This record gives sequence, C-alpha cells and structure tokens, in this order.
Amino acid sequence: MSTASMRRAAPLHRLRQVASHLRAPHRSLPSVASPLSARTFARSASSSAPSRPWIFTTSAAFHGKPGYRPAPASAGLGPDHPLVAWRDQAMREGNAPKEGAGHDWWLAEGIPESDGSGSKGVVLGVADGVGGWEESGIDPSHFSQSLMWFARERVRTARWALPPPTKAGEGDESGMALVDLLDGAYEDVMQEEGVVAGSSTACVVALDAETGMLHAANLGDSGFIVLRPQPASDLPPTPPPSPPTDASTFTPPTPSVLYRLVHEQTPQIHFFNAPLQLSKLPAAERAQADKAEKDGKWLRDLPRDADVVNLQLEDGDVVLLVTDGYSDNIWAEGETTRLVELVRTKLDSEASSSSASKDGTGASPSPGSRSASDAALASSIAQTAVNFARVVSVRPDVYTPFAAEAKRWDVKGMVGGKVDDVTVVCAVVRRGGDA
Repeated sequence: MSTASMRRAAPLHRLRQVASHLRAPHRSLPSVASPLSARTFARSASSSAPSRPWIFTTSAAFHGKPGYRPAPASAGLGPDHPLVAWRDQAMREGNAPKEGAGHDWWLAEGIPESDGSGSKGVVLGVADGVGGWEESGIDPSHFSQSLMWFARERVRTARWALPPPTKAGEGDESGMALVDLLDGAYEDVMQEEGVVAGSSTACVVALDAETGMLHAANLGDSGFIVLRPQPASDLPPTPPPSPPTDASTFTPPTPSVLYRLVHEQTPQIHFFNAPLQLSKLPAAERAQADKAEKDGKWLRDLPRDADVVNLQLEDGDVVLLVTDGYSDNIWAEGETTRLVELVRTKLDSEASSSSASKDGTGASPSPGSRSASDAALASSIAQTAVNFARVVSVRPDVYTPFAAEAKRWDVKGMVGGKVDDVTVVCAVVRRGGDA
C-alpha cells in the first residue's frame, strides 16, 4: 500500500477519539498543552494602505515529552542572554508545564512597516532540536531556540523584508526570501558562542498582509498544513458511520463548517527517522567534519536545501505549523481537518447559545464567517491539536503516519504512536476591508 493510500486509511474510530477528546480534553493527561495568548497582525490603516488588507490571528501551544527534564549542560547560553528572557516570557505567558517545550521552539513576529505604524504581515516558525546532543552534555533546546530567536530578531529589526508581490506558481523567488531568513538566522547561530553545538529541523512561513500570500521554507520533518473552509455541498457524500464499539459509543456532532486540506508539506528525510537538519558541531570537531564533507563521508544540510512554497490564501483559511511530535501521530487529511471542524463547531455552538436570546436566530455560520472569535479559534485549535497528539502518541493500538513511514521503509516493530515534544502554531486568516 502506498503512503498516500495508508494516509487515507485512517480508521473512523480515530475521528470519534477526536470528538471525545474535545468533550473531556483534560481527563487522560497529567497536564495539558500550554497555549500562548492569541495575537493579531494586520496592515496599518493609513491612507497609503491597501483597501482590502489581510489579517492574521495567531496562537501557539506546546508540551515537552512526558517526564522530560533537561539534562545538566556543560556549557550553553548564559542567563543574561536576551534570548533567555524572551524564552522565559513565552513560558510564563503559556503557563508552561513542568516539561516546558522540550527541545522544540517557535516564533510569531510581526513584520514592521517602515514607519512603525503597523505590520505588513507575520513570520511564523517552528524548530525541533535533536535530542541526541544531551549525551555530549549539550542542551539540544539551545540550538532550536536560538534559530528561532535570531530569525525573530532579523524580522523585528528590519534586517529581513517581505519579498515583492508574487502570484502562486510564478516561481520560487518569494519562497527563497524565507530561505534567506533561515540562512541568516543559521549564520547567527553559528557565530553565537553560547550555542556550543546542536541540530534542528526548521520551518519558517511568512504571511503577507497586503497580498494574502503564504511564503515558506521548510527543512526536515517539521512542516505546515493549510486548511480551507467550504460548504458541505462541495464535498463528496459522506459514507455511513461504522457501528459503535464498546470502547467508543460517542457519535461526533455534525460540523458547523467543513474544512478541506489545501496543502500538507512533504517531509525531507535522508532515510527513516533521519530528517534533514541544520547543525553546529563543537569547535574541536569542525575541521574534521569539514574534511569528511569534502570526502563525501558526511552529509551537511544547509538552508539552501529547504523546500520553498508560495501559496495564495483565502478568507477563513487555517494555517498550522507543526513539529514532528504532531505530524508523526496525526494525519493531516481526515484527522486534522476533523479536529479543526470540531473545534470550530464547539466555539460556534457556544457563541450561538450566548447570542440566541439577543437576536432570536439560529442560523448556521457560513464557511468564512467569524462566528467564533478568531483569537479563541486559533488558541483552541493549537491547544487541542497538541493535547490530541499527546493522547495518540502513547497508544500502541493506533495506525499513525510514523507507523506508516516505518512500513514504507520496511522497519519492523514500529507500531502505534510516537512519544515526542509537540508544538503547534496556528494562524487564522481573514480578508478585511470591504471584502
């Protein structure tokens, strides 16, 4: 069976698990994902701004591996480094669990207007540090945190700018601007003495508030997903539900809005469970590694190896950046789409209940409507996605993307979920102005 076929074969009872999880999201976990406050990024309303700006509301959620405790590091970032204050503030805002974010990290930074009056859009990112560095006395999270920090600083201080307007499919120039951002951040990490060594995957995405374009660069097996709301009439007929089992008698509610998968980023790997990644070796080993690279005995991945994407967004789209703690456990098509539908349905139901006495209507929301607060929607999607991935990750009886990939590579004994750090950054897309 092909990987695509295996992805379509996700059993229906998993969808019931999503719905059941939404009913009681806290029962099966000792702690839940930590959501960050939602933030909205929009182009300024000055007279020179376009009449139909795009608005992006973002939120993030994270959770380290169960029981994760950072191993004592022999060297690393000092407590007075500005990155540490930025990281700790994010942890406080997210009411971080004891496991923190593990080796994952992320960013969400507005792209400043030249006059400082607003945002041209937002840059989002996720990075997944390689845990094996702990064996060498190095904190793996320092590399991923620094990569996101330096990317943020380049955006914040206008050392990086949005690419000129480009339509989807017109080439990779706009996506290459994100490669340039990643390349600059990587070079900064290489120069940072506080980062002794480390490795990380990386995904950076820019959302343009003038054009509604998404530009992305992805290296490794982190990635992003784009979902689009649509009327039920646009979908093929839904097959009848399978009979309930003793373990699952709950029937999911009918979604108020349906979503379809528009884009799922393909992971970049060298071989099974070995993604492309940016790396920094200890100083004592770099000369030897350079020689090994010249001799073809060592593979070194660079930002230029990243896949680039340009995609036109539409009103109501949901963009998710995820580390592999999510994508190894949850299918994008069928499960992530259903999860977003159920979160949206729950919020719409709550909003309808609170407003029913005011207007006396019970109309269903349109696909692009804003019945649910975008801030609540972004936050709820991110938190629910992380929590659900954690539930699935510890189950041996589920068929996951990780198990499917192991089967494709003929790796034996890899069944069920994969326990890992999980980070999800969510953006809800709106077209403002007179649209």
